Amino acid sequence: MSYATSPARLIVACCALPLLIACESTPPELDSSLIPASQRKDYQLTMSKAKACPINLAELIDIRSSKDLLVRSSNGLEDTLYSLLQQSLEAMNVSPDIEAANSVKVVLNRAFIKSLGSNMVATVVLKVKYKPDYADEYSPATTFKGQSVNVNASVSEKESNQIAIDAMKTAIDDATKRIKSSLLHNCKNALSELEAV
Repeated sequence: MSYATSPARLIVACCALPLLIACESTPPELDSSLIPASQRKDYQLTMSKAKACPINLAELIDIRSSKDLLVRSSNGLEDTLYSLLQQSLEAMNVSPDIEAANSVKVVLNRAFIKSLGSNMVATVVLKVKYKPDYADEYSPATTFKGQSVNVNASVSEKESNQIAIDAMKTAIDDATKRIKSSLLHNCKNALSELEAV
């Protein structure tokens, strides 16, 4: 009897193993483009609230050891990247010009582009320290990653650089949205004040 159940247990274990591996390898964060249509409205509402929440930008620095984005020419991309990050934060209502009780310090830690076949994958890594209105000190740094994939056809160097800039802009926007979404629970007072106006 025990001999008969042993192979059965082995078959069940073998069938369950791929499911366990699949669960462990699933990315923890869901790409917004993969959100089902039924949940998209809630996602858009969350992003609207995140964008409405004002946050003071106490510091924005670039500590990348290498400014080379691994494109054929990096000329002009270094300054562009910093300004793209600044614009993206401002679009999400994070600025040094905003007088808000909540504030952040943002560090541009890494930014790079890799060519994978016909695709250009842009990645940006930001480190963020946050200080809510009730705290005296900033939190330890939290890492936020943004990523985008663009098709990189056979184009001129100038066009390739523009594709790279567009890819980095999308990756930066992705990262800043993640930052604001993660801080939304600390913005209740600011949002209630905005709704009352």
